[in-house]
Amino acid sequence: MAYRLRIRSRLATDRPSLWAHASSMAGVNAELAPIHMSHPDGAAIGPDVPLGVPLFRSLVTLWGLVPLDLHEFALVGIQPGEGFHESSRSLLERRWVHRRTLVDVPGGVELTDELEFEPRLAGFLVARIIARTFMRRHARLRGLFAGRDAEPPRVEWLA
Repeated sequence: MAYRLRIRSRLATDRPSLWAHASSMAGVNAELAPIHMSHPDGAAIGPDVPLGVPLFRSLVTLWGLVPLDLHEFALVGIQPGEGFHESSRSLLERRWVHRRTLVDVPGGVELTDELEFEPRLAGFLVARIIARTFMRRHARLRGLFAGRDAEPPRVEWLA
């Protein structure tokens, strides 16, 4: 069974600064901590990245020690400064689609993550863990870039 969700945050920053963070693996790992994704040196989302082919395999761990997943990372679209479209797979996910967009709004940038994924096992449980992980990612983004929302972001489950 496939699951879809969306989560948004308004951040008090500019798109170039947010894009520099969001397009680097250091930024990804800062958002995910204590979860960590391994990556080759220099891995980043940029205009010269080949699209539609696996870029690398990432060992996803907790605190860099406890293995959680093996993720095969691939991008199918990049709009520098505006967002990316990832279409990957992993041991836990038959299909993993992540779209991140950055849009200028008064006082900053709205960052939206839309996910579509199909867990191989324990779908309901995995879906809830992913939702909580992205809520934590957005909380960390709000800490890094001064969130502008009156309330913390919420997960929207999509049909």
